[in-house]
Amino acid sequence: MTRPNAPESNVPNTIEQDFGGTRLIHLSGTLRAKAAVRNSDASGVDDLSIAAAESAMKDLSGDFQNWMGDEVNRLVAAFDEYRSNGPGKRDISNLFRAAHDIRGQASAFGYPLAAEIAGSLAKLLDKIEPDYLPVQLITHHVDAVRAVYRSQIRDYANPIAVQIIHNLNKAIDRVVEARAKALAEEQKIALGR
Repeated sequence: MTRPNAPESNVPNTIEQDFGGTRLIHLSGTLRAKAAVRNSDASGVDDLSIAAAESAMKDLSGDFQNWMGDEVNRLVAAFDEYRSNGPGKRDISNLFRAAHDIRGQASAFGYPLAAEIAGSLAKLLDKIEPDYLPVQLITHHVDAVRAVYRSQIRDYANPIAVQIIHNLNKAIDRVVEARAKALAEEQKIALGR
């Protein structure tokens, strides 16, 4: 359930969502709302500094778009490389690095949803051995990052994108749990129990 500006929140422009026992709170807003810069008399936000920062961000926005496109292409290429290798020869290092880089930088460049999806993919790659990774789940992550970029989905106000993120995270939790159970079972068999 999406509740813009929910009464529990004192922060304007927030979106809160409940997913069973989990509540997501997504903050949005301008640089001014997030600024901690004070003017010389400590009476508030330094408007000149904020204006200069917003202008600089606007000037760089084209570079951000190019950067994000390059990173998405790098993620897709790394996934294609992973998928082209057969079992026993799969290397996730380039795929993990691409996902990790998007996770760490996409929010700063205006793509917080892509950052969250890439973070989810990095978690999956970190938790499961390369030959046991579900290729279809990786495909869903890569396709979701691509869709967020292509559709210019830049905030958490898109309920479909947020639901996709939630579903991807649930799927990862199930995969990690299933793999842990399989490893425990293999260990029991190896020990002859």
